[in-house]
Amino acid sequence: MAERTPPRPRTGPATRGWRIGSVGGAPVIVTAGWLLIAAVLVALVGPQLQQLTGAGVLAYLWALAVPALLFVSVLAHELAHGWAARSRRVAVREYVVTLWGGHTSFDHGMRSPADSAIVSVAGPAANLVLAAAAWFLGDGLPGLPGLAMGAFTYTNAFVGVFNLLPALPLDGGKLLEAAVWAVRKDRILGTIVAGRAGQVLAVAVLAGSLLVPLLRGERPSVVTAVWAALVAGVLWTGAQASLRQARAQRTAHAVDLAAIATGAHLLRARGTVADADRVLSATPSVGIVLVDDHGRPVALVDRQALSAVPEADRQHVPLSAVAHAVPAAALVTRTRGPEAVAQVARAAQAGAAVVVLVGPQDPAGDTQGGPRTAQVLGLVPVAQVVELLNRRRA
Repeated sequence: MAERTPPRPRTGPATRGWRIGSVGGAPVIVTAGWLLIAAVLVALVGPQLQQLTGAGVLAYLWALAVPALLFVSVLAHELAHGWAARSRRVAVREYVVTLWGGHTSFDHGMRSPADSAIVSVAGPAANLVLAAAAWFLGDGLPGLPGLAMGAFTYTNAFVGVFNLLPALPLDGGKLLEAAVWAVRKDRILGTIVAGRAGQVLAVAVLAGSLLVPLLRGERPSVVTAVWAALVAGVLWTGAQASLRQARAQRTAHAVDLAAIATGAHLLRARGTVADADRVLSATPSVGIVLVDDHGRPVALVDRQALSAVPEADRQHVPLSAVAHAVPAAALVTRTRGPEAVAQVARAAQAGAAVVVLVGPQDPAGDTQGGPRTAQVLGLVPVAQVVELLNRRRA
């Protein structure tokens, strides 16, 4: 139930599922996996309640309270993450209730170890508060209501304590990551340490389900072993994902887009093919970026389409006829590190094959006069960035 900070803008696609409302402008989404786990819980708890109480259909109706109360626990956990994030000026993108709990996604990553620690601890703290409240309210309740409140108490207590274990993808792993980040001034190192701890915890959960009964001279329970394997799988997968992300970020830190960029001529979008011929006569290997009257890059000239224009028509054919529009996401303003790589990734998602590195406005103006143009630092093919990242990861 740890928080997620995906490197995508607020306008990105939401998690698939049913939107049941919103909190603070962020949608609350329930996935199909949650309905599955709810049905499994009713199927497991219903017969047990029927056996304990002798009730018939009523036992199954009370069994519905188990997933309902668990839903309250998960949602409270995620809303606590969101409340803490907003208190640290971090916008929440969505709250999601899933098969194995839930997650809260934010518009961007935490800016400091303190932000990360405060947001991370808020979720387990909410569960421990709910456990204490349920214990107080349920103390002395008879029959099925007492059993329901008892289950709510122990479930929240377990979720709160378990999530505080110092291993990713748990909230405690985020706390460990924040501690290493604060001490070593290196968040990536913190992620790696907490991710390795997550792998150790996954192995310990699975091994413990088998070894503890054997040490007691008992036979391991198949049901317990299956559940332990599922939990260990979730922990291992989450830890692996965190380690992959850390390695990708470390690789991205070494990327310098300016070092691999090729130059570009700037021409007005209202120009003609003959204008492109004039600038290419001196430097034929340089790309051409078209800018509007305000100096904003709006299109890239297609060299193949440019060469296909007949000689007799080159004075009259507009450059816009041999160019393709540049999506806003393809205007990359960062040249180094993870932020630059993230911008290239967003450009690729928008369908761009080439990104335009853009700096501040050029005070020297442009070749064709008029308003000052944006300072185009160069052009970088997306495929070249991907190849560079793959080489560095190898």
